[in-house]
Amino acid sequence: MTSGFSFVFYLVFSVILVWMYLAIRRQWAATGFVVAVGIVGTVISMLLMSVSQGNNALHAVVVGLVLGVLFSGATVAVARYFNVKQGYARQSQSRSSDGN
Repeated sequence: MTSGFSFVFYLVFSVILVWMYLAIRRQWAATGFVVAVGIVGTVISMLLMSVSQGNNALHAVVVGLVLGVLFSGATVAVARYFNVKQGYARQSQSRSSDGN
C-alpha cells in the first residue's frame, strides 16, 4: 500500500464486511437494507482505496465495483448459509423435543 489513507480505507472496508455479517446473522435490520448499505459502503471504500494508491479514475471505479460487489456478495452468502443451517438445527431440536 502506497499511502496511509489506503490502509484506512481498507480498515473501513473490513469493518463494513464484519458489520454486514453480524447484522444479517443477528438480524439487527432487514436483510435488504443491510445488503444495500453494505454494497454501497464497500464499493465506495474500495474506490477510495484504489484512488489513494494513485490509480486512474476508470481503474478505481472498476476495482470499486467489482471487488466491492464480490466481497459483499460473498459475505451475504456466508451469513445467509449459516442462518439457514441454524434454522435447520433449531427445527430438528424442536422436533426431537416434541417427540419425547
